[in-house]
Amino acid sequence: MREEGDYTCYADNQIGRDEMKIYVKVKSALSPPQIQNRTVTSLVQVLYGENVTLQCHAKGEPTPTYTWISPMNRIIDSNKEKYQVFNNGTLIVRRVQRFDAGDYTCMLACIARNEGGEVRLGVNLEVKEANARMQVPETQLDDVSLTAGNAMTLNCSFEGHNIKVITWVLPNGTPLLSGARITKFFHRQDGSLVISNPTLAEAGTYRCLGRSNSGQVEQFVQLTLRRTPEIANRYNSPVNVLNGDRLMLHCVTNEEPLQLTWTLPSGVVLNRPQKAGRYSVLQNGTLAIQQVSVYDRGLYVCRAANEYGSSAISVSVIVIAYPPRITNGPNSVTYAKRGVAIQLNCAATVVSTQPRLFGNKYLHPQGSLVIQNPTPKDAGVYKCTARNAIGMDSKTTYLNVY
Repeated sequence: MREEGDYTCYADNQIGRDEMKIYVKVKSALSPPQIQNRTVTSLVQVLYGENVTLQCHAKGEPTPTYTWISPMNRIIDSNKEKYQVFNNGTLIVRRVQRFDAGDYTCMLACIARNEGGEVRLGVNLEVKEANARMQVPETQLDDVSLTAGNAMTLNCSFEGHNIKVITWVLPNGTPLLSGARITKFFHRQDGSLVISNPTLAEAGTYRCLGRSNSGQVEQFVQLTLRRTPEIANRYNSPVNVLNGDRLMLHCVTNEEPLQLTWTLPSGVVLNRPQKAGRYSVLQNGTLAIQQVSVYDRGLYVCRAANEYGSSAISVSVIVIAYPPRITNGPNSVTYAKRGVAIQLNCAATVVSTQPRLFGNKYLHPQGSLVIQNPTPKDAGVYKCTARNAIGMDSKTTYLNVY
C-alpha cells in the first residue's frame, strides 16, 4: 500500500537538529496458512540408523508457526537431541530407529497456524532395514569351536527380504563366491561354507557378505581350533635312577589341559598340583620323587585331558641299588655257520640299553647281539659289559665262523 513505509520526524533549533524514523506497516486482512509443498511426495524413505529431513513450508499472514506431531501423537520437543525443528518448518530426525521387526511406516503431522487458522500436512516415513542380522546356531555366533580333522559347516542366512549370501571371505582375505571351491573350502549354493579336514591353519575370522536392495550386509564368525591336548615329550627307553637320588619325570603339553594326572606303579593317582609324601606333581606337570627307593621302580603314566579328549605317555623307571650282574652270558667259545644268523646272549640285572644296528650286527635292548649273515670276517673275541653307577660285570666269548 502507498501509505506503508518509513516516516521521519525532524526537530531543530539554533544549536542543532535531531530526527527519528518510524516504519509503518499497514496490516491487510488475515490470510490463513497454506502448505507450499503439497506437490512433494508424502512418502519419505530412510535407511535404519540414518538421519532424515522432512519439509513443511507454509505461507500466510501473519507468518505461521510450526508444530510437529510424532507417530505417538505427541508434540515433538525440538530441545531433544533426536529432533531439530527449524523456523521454516523443516524437521530433522536423527538416527532413525525401528521399534518392531521388519519395515514400518510412521505418520508425522505438521501444523502451521496463525490468527487466520491452521493447516496440516501428513508425511509417511518408511524405515528400511539396512543391516540384516546373521542367523547362525547359537554356539557359532561369536566363537565357533572345531576339532582338528572333523569336517564342519558354517551357516549364513540373513533376516529381511531378498537378501542373498554372495561371498565368504576367508581369514587370509581370499573371497569365495557361491559355488566356488578352494582346497578345503566349498561355498555351497545355500550360502553355507563347508571346511573339510580343518587344522590349526584354518582358525581365524571368517566374513559372510550378503546383498539386498538396501545395500551390502555382513557378519563375522570367529573360528577357534579346539583339540585334545598333546604331550610334547616322549620316553623311548627306561629311566635309570640311583637309590636315594631325586627323580624328575616331565610331562609337557602343547596347551593348557583341564586336568593333568600322574599314575604311580602302585595305582595311586596324583592330580596337578598335589603333594603326597615324597611325591609332588608340580604346576608345569613334572612329577618329582624325593629319595628314590627300590619300591619306586615300575611304570609311571601321565595323562592330560580336556573336554575334547585325552593323551597319555608312560615311562618305565629302574632304580639302581646294586651293581649289575650278567645272568645269562655267552659261552667262552661260540660257533656260527657262515651265512646263518647267530645270537650272542648277554642278559644282565639292573641294566637296559638302546637298540642299535652296526652293519650286520643288531644290539637288542635286553643285551643280546644278533649277527646277520656272518662271515669269517666276523670271527673274533666279543666282550659283553654291563655297567651302572655302582659297578660293572662282563663276559667274553670267541666267535668261530666255519
